[in-house]
Amino acid sequence: MERVLADVLRDQRNLGNKGDGGWKRSALNVAAAVSWYGIVSDILGQSGFDWDGTKHMITIENENAWNEYCTVSIL
Repeated sequence: MERVLADVLRDQRNLGNKGDGGWKRSALNVAAAVSWYGIVSDILGQSGFDWDGTKHMITIENENAWNEYCTVSIL
């Protein structure tokens, strides 16, 4: 995931979205979207999680799935 984010920021720099004062808001928005996509993809790859297409959100089968994800992700 870090490699993808680095590539996105490089592309944004090449598009002129980074100046001497730092990153432009548009570049940061793209980077944030890529980061969130990675997090959501990771969660959905775990057992006990699903995507609710109507509500556009992640659903959890039970509290144990979330607790297990948090324990593993922190390590």
